[in-house]
Amino acid sequence: MDAHFPLNKKKSASNSRYQNVPELIDDYNAYKMSPFEYAKYFALSWSGMFLLAYVFYRNFALCLLFSMSAFALVNVFKNNIIKKRKNELMYQFRDALTSLASSLGSGIVIEKAFEEAVRDLRILYPYEKVMIIDELSAIVLKKKNGVELEESLLNFARRAKLPCVTDFVDVFVSANRTGGRSVDIVRNSITMINDKIEIDKEIETLVSGKKLEQRLLSAAPVGFVALLSLIAGDFIEPMFTTIDGHIVMTIVLGIMLVSYLISQWIMKIEL
Repeated sequence: MDAHFPLNKKKSASNSRYQNVPELIDDYNAYKMSPFEYAKYFALSWSGMFLLAYVFYRNFALCLLFSMSAFALVNVFKNNIIKKRKNELMYQFRDALTSLASSLGSGIVIEKAFEEAVRDLRILYPYEKVMIIDELSAIVLKKKNGVELEESLLNFARRAKLPCVTDFVDVFVSANRTGGRSVDIVRNSITMINDKIEIDKEIETLVSGKKLEQRLLSAAPVGFVALLSLIAGDFIEPMFTTIDGHIVMTIVLGIMLVSYLISQWIMKIEL
């Protein structure tokens, strides 16, 4: 995983009360692009849509009109950034759970286990800014300032909005409130959550090849029209010069869009 992924952090008011607490991401489901990022992704979207329209219409006015969809495509890029960031956090959280399980298995109390996890993660991720290290460091520092682990973990789960984080925090809070063999309960839940993350990773690996095939098939009509324009320009010219031709090309583009959305829905697998 790329630990230098843009974090887009904003220090929350609740963290400013505690000295040396790292800046945390307020909402992992939100991301605000910098002006440079927005310009970059808008330029990519605009040029891509313009070229696509040119292949199907060969009409400058229609190409300009079609390229305006770049404003919507920027949000697609933003959602992809959010998804990649949350996936990165999920795998980092898996490593944190592995460290916690090892510490708890050695008889270390839960509070010290979080401190050990921070040290282990700093070795595993020797970078300046790593999301899970900042999150666990904040939890440890808040604990030293009198904030209960339960409160800090609930805050993390609320901001992360990841099933694996929510599952762990729910089990931890329940075990902490009911008492009993809470360490064993938390350790067992860590094992189950780790297994779930590994299964999710294996599924992603298995379908990655199919996703590539889906992208190639989605792009095939564009390549076919471009090739036909080169080898049989006179034959396909009416599609670019008549209203009926523009209507047919618009229908083709609509079918391509619908088929792409259906294929994306089929490929979307959530545990």
